[in-house]
Amino acid sequence: MKHKEQRKANEFGKFQFRTRLFFDSIAILLAWFVSYYLRFFVLQDGSQESTLMFSMLSLVALFSGIFFLNSSHMYEARLTSQWRKEIGGLFYVSIYVFLTFVVIYYYVFYYKISRMHLLMFGVMLFLFLVLDRYIVNNLFAKMIKTGRFKTNVLLVGNGERLRDYYNTVIESGETSRLKINYQYLGTDNQIKGLRQINAASLAKAVKDSQAQMVVISFSDTDYNREIELVREGMELLQERVFTLPRVPKTYVGNRFSSFHYIPMLEINSFNMTSGRWFIKRAFDLVSCTLAVVILSPLFLLLALLVKLSSPGPVFYKQKRVTIDGKIFTMLKFRSMRIDMKEKGGAHWTEENDPRVTAIGKFLRRTSLDEIPQFFNVIQGSMSLIGPRPERPELEEIFEKEIPGYNMRHRMKAGISGWAQVNGLRGNTSLVKRIEYDLYYIKNWSFAFDLRIVFLTFFKGFINRNAY
Repeated sequence: MKHKEQRKANEFGKFQFRTRLFFDSIAILLAWFVSYYLRFFVLQDGSQESTLMFSMLSLVALFSGIFFLNSSHMYEARLTSQWRKEIGGLFYVSIYVFLTFVVIYYYVFYYKISRMHLLMFGVMLFLFLVLDRYIVNNLFAKMIKTGRFKTNVLLVGNGERLRDYYNTVIESGETSRLKINYQYLGTDNQIKGLRQINAASLAKAVKDSQAQMVVISFSDTDYNREIELVREGMELLQERVFTLPRVPKTYVGNRFSSFHYIPMLEINSFNMTSGRWFIKRAFDLVSCTLAVVILSPLFLLLALLVKLSSPGPVFYKQKRVTIDGKIFTMLKFRSMRIDMKEKGGAHWTEENDPRVTAIGKFLRRTSLDEIPQFFNVIQGSMSLIGPRPERPELEEIFEKEIPGYNMRHRMKAGISGWAQVNGLRGNTSLVKRIEYDLYYIKNWSFAFDLRIVFLTFFKGFINRNAY
């Protein structure tokens, strides 16, 4: 249930990103071609510049505009926006795109570009982006008022801070986006107007109330109980957990925010904006598609060797867990005999496992058995870089034994990862591996992914713990 609710909570962010990306793209292209028309067909009779060249340069305008909009955090999901701050961001984006073309004009491009056109484009870009964002933000505001994107909130605990939060939601008009109907563990100090949830655990309370967000606060005398429920809430709803504001040590970072002057601390505040997801996905698609094309002769050779090594299929398919706890089928080159069954239930392969074939041992040592996972990446169930996926039956054990284990499901499973390039593969410390996975998630950047890709070639392929 928690993964389903988490995906539901992310729907608005995805819708915002796609809508903004679509309208921003139109605004950038309109600014480019309107300024081109004004420069060469209004201020001057006929065009003296190549229409084809300017059409090709429009793609540079489009991609540089989207890049700077994303870098300026203009694609972050939010239910409300500060208009002045957004206009300031659009102004700087327009300046950055204009300067990009100035650099191209003087240092890169062979043909001369009209300086008047570039100046007009910079002005037009700012005006069209402001108009674009004004229209889109009004569209979002109307949708929010309809309650289409309401978030179900469960209040947990008691005390004045929780009551103050509830009253602020009502008085500030935030009921258009926050729906609060239930209170849990507030029987000694009920908030008027809320129904009390009688449940044996927070998990049951979240399920009964269909909560997508939990706000936890207790009076000073119940602080220890607050700590317990914050921990349980972190496991249930991951980033959609807040406290007002005392909180114990968290797993994947935290972030203070202010709700109408009420200080709040968000638990596990790691947040990949839609723009950053787009960059990561684009890199996955391009890199893995190229890898499949370039390595196709190697694919055919390894497939032939696997087929000749022992009877059975070329590929080994196994259920694994990826982002949001989704189960997918992961591909590998088969490295084991199929006429010898696994003994003792699910476990990692041990050294000198009799099931491993001769070619299989080589494939495992060199990690070449993993390269069919490029198809998993292209299909979308995996990423090139991310936490390595585990089997569902092992996940159930690890989640009970290791606090915060399923925080690693905040990103797609990867072919390689920060833990792997640091030697944590096979029969190594699982706790240490989780620490490296969570460090990667908390500190993700495109440059970090490139660093891991580089290190994979030197540290990630051959490993003494890969049996």
